[in-house]
Amino acid sequence: MKIGVIAYRGGNVRSICSALESLGVELLYTAEWEQLRGCAGLIFPGVGAALPAVQDLQRTCLWEKLPTWDRPFLGVCLGMQLLGKESEEGPAPGLGVFSYAVRPFREAPRVIHMGWNAVSPLMQDPLWYGIESPFYVYFVHGYRADVMDCTIAEAVYGERFSAAVRRENFWGVQFHPEKSGEVGFKVLQNFLSICKSYQP
Repeated sequence: MKIGVIAYRGGNVRSICSALESLGVELLYTAEWEQLRGCAGLIFPGVGAALPAVQDLQRTCLWEKLPTWDRPFLGVCLGMQLLGKESEEGPAPGLGVFSYAVRPFREAPRVIHMGWNAVSPLMQDPLWYGIESPFYVYFVHGYRADVMDCTIAEAVYGERFSAAVRRENFWGVQFHPEKSGEVGFKVLQNFLSICKSYQP
């Protein structure tokens, strides 16, 4: 099974690619839409600033094409944030797959949320298969999305925020599964299982 990893300026590419390769996945790291179309699923990795990432995607056809993706899609950290309608970081537009706006923490102990934090799923989802609730995963971010109808898991860092979201074949996680030990690997493994069995 081939999984596409979206290439752009930034992204935590080496870590997440290493994690996926350890799970026996064939990876394709590219910004070419026609090549990505041959993949069973897409991952939008996420470290970096919003505006440069948007500019990179806009230089290719990916900005227009990604919202039309019809197979499993996982946005990680910045990748999840850019699935929303807009981000105050930059500011920058979002891909509009979800309706949330991404804003900085306002009631958090520090500007940047970095470290391990509990996550509580709000509903059953195949992404959580075999994972006990609550679970602990690793975060690095200063911006977040509110808890909304699309939220499938929440976390608290001074204030509640969306730790994971879903809309049809699009998932997003604010945490870094590739840095989250066994639980993170299980999340990635579950996403790969979704890719194998997905029926639109």
